[in-house]
Amino acid sequence: MRISAIAASAAATVSLAAQAALTVIEPLEGEKWWGGILNDGESMPYVDTDRPRDVGVKGRGGATAPFLVSSAGRYVWSDRPFVFAATNGTIYITSPLGAVEPVEAGSTLREAYLAACAKHFPFDGRLPAELLFTKPQWNNWIEIAIQGMKQSSVDAYTDALAKSGFPCGVYMMDGGWLSHQGSFKFYADDFPDPKGMFKRIRDNGWKSMIWTAYFVSPDSREYKMLRHGKGYMIEGKDVLAYDKFKPKSKRAGVIWWWSGISSVYDLTYAPGRDCFVKTLKDFAAEYGIDGFKFDAGDAEPLAESLRFHDPKKEAPDYVHEYAKLIADNFEYNEARCGFCSGGIPVMQRLIDQHHSWKSLQSISGRMQAAGLLGSPYVVADMVGGGEANTFRPGGFFSEKLFVRSAALQALHPMMQFSAAPWRYLSAEGVAACRLFADLHVEFGPYILELARHASKTGEPILRSMEYEFPHQGFDRLMNQFMLGGDWLVAPVVTEDDSTTVELPAGRWLDDLGATHEGPKKMKLEKVPLTRLPRYRRL
Repeated sequence: MRISAIAASAAATVSLAAQAALTVIEPLEGEKWWGGILNDGESMPYVDTDRPRDVGVKGRGGATAPFLVSSAGRYVWSDRPFVFAATNGTIYITSPLGAVEPVEAGSTLREAYLAACAKHFPFDGRLPAELLFTKPQWNNWIEIAIQGMKQSSVDAYTDALAKSGFPCGVYMMDGGWLSHQGSFKFYADDFPDPKGMFKRIRDNGWKSMIWTAYFVSPDSREYKMLRHGKGYMIEGKDVLAYDKFKPKSKRAGVIWWWSGISSVYDLTYAPGRDCFVKTLKDFAAEYGIDGFKFDAGDAEPLAESLRFHDPKKEAPDYVHEYAKLIADNFEYNEARCGFCSGGIPVMQRLIDQHHSWKSLQSISGRMQAAGLLGSPYVVADMVGGGEANTFRPGGFFSEKLFVRSAALQALHPMMQFSAAPWRYLSAEGVAACRLFADLHVEFGPYILELARHASKTGEPILRSMEYEFPHQGFDRLMNQFMLGGDWLVAPVVTEDDSTTVELPAGRWLDDLGATHEGPKKMKLEKVPLTRLPRYRRL
C-alpha cells in the first residue's frame, strides 16, 4: 500500500522515532473519525488532513488526547502521545509504543465513545461549580485591556454590570493585575484597596475568579526563594552562564511565553505542586476570591527548554497534572489546555476567538469535539471574541456578529461575556443580548441536569448530530447541534442572516410554536437578530 506524503510526514514527525511504528487504519463503509485535538473541531470528522497532527506537543492551544473515535463504533487509544494524519478517510498513526490498533466497541459513535470513556477516562461524579452552568459569567478582560488594568476600571465595570439588568453568576478578573509573575500581589499604585474591590463583587451576590498561571519572573524575590528549594521549579535543559557553577538541583530553567520570559513551577513533583497550590489558596483566602482562571498549559514551550525532576515525565504529563491540580483544589476554575484531561472536572475554555464570521463558524465544531474528548464542561471563550483591538477606535466591529455570538452561546453548557454590550451596541443590540443571557438562565436547570449526568457517565452536554442520531446522514461537520437529547439548536453564524436546519425523523416543536415532522431540511432566511432557532423533540 502506498503511504501518502502526509502520512509519511506524520511518521517523520514523531520525535521518539527510533521505535516509532506506523499503524494504517482503513475505513469501514461510511466510517468517519473525530478526536485528537479539540481546536481542530472544525476539521472533523477527519477525511483529509493538511498536515500531521501531534497530539502530545502541538495542541493548537487547547485540549488534546491520543484518542480517536469513529461513527462505526471503533476507537483508538494510546497511553502516550501519537501523531496522526488522514487521507481519503484512511487514518495513519505513528506511535512510540508500537502499533495502535482500533478497538471494536459497538456500531455507533456513541457506543464507541462511552466504551472508551468507561475504560480510559471514567468520570467520578465531580463537577466544576454549578453556578458556572446556570448563569452567564462575566470576564473583565476587554474592558480592562482598553480602560487600563487598575482598580478604578475594575470597579467601574462591576458597577455598570450591576446596573445593566444582565444576569451574572461568576465575575472573572483577567490578567495584568499582579506586580510580576509569581508574586500574587497587586500593583499597589493601581490597586489601592484590592480587598474592597472583591467585596464590591461579593456584595452583588456574585462569585469571583481571577487569572493565574504557573510562571515566576526570573530574578524576583520569589524566584530566588523557589530556585533554592527542593523541587519547586523545573530545571533548564541548557545551563545558563551564570548558573554553570551551581549545583544541578538549583538550575531553574526559563521559557519564553506571550508575556515575556519566566521560570515555571514543577507541577509534576510534589514540592513544586504543593507550594503552588498553597500559594494560590493563601492568596484567595486573603482577598476573598472563590477560584481561578488558569491560563497557559501549552506543552510546546515546556518541551523545548525544560526538564522535569522525574526524568520519566514529559511536557504532556505536565499539562495533564496541571488539569488534575486545578480540579482537585478549585471548584471555581477555568482551563484552556489539557492532555488526556477527559473525565477531569475542569471548565474547558476554547482558545481565544477572533471577532470574525469565520471564527464564529468554527465554534460549533470545536464544542462538539470537546464533548468527544471527554470535556463536556466547555465554554466558547467570550461573546464577540477576546481580541481587545476589535473594540478600540478603528477596529473592525460588527454589532450583528456580536449579537449572533451571544445567541450561539445562549444554549451552550456555559456562557461568558467580556466586552460590555451597553458600551458597544445600540439599545436594540443590548436588549437582544440580554434576551439571550436570560435564555441561558431559563435553560440553566436543564443544562445543570445534563452536567450532573455527564459527571457520572461522561456523556457530552452539547452533542454532535451523529452522536444522537447515528447512521442517518449526519456524519459530517454541522453547525447545528443537540443540547442533551431533547433540543436541536441551529444558530445563525453567517452575515446573511440564514441557517439550514436538518431535522431527524420524529416530531419537533420550534421556538415559534410550530410543529414539524422529520426528516426535514429547511433553509431559514432573514432570521431576526432576536431569534435562536431551536427545536424540542416531542
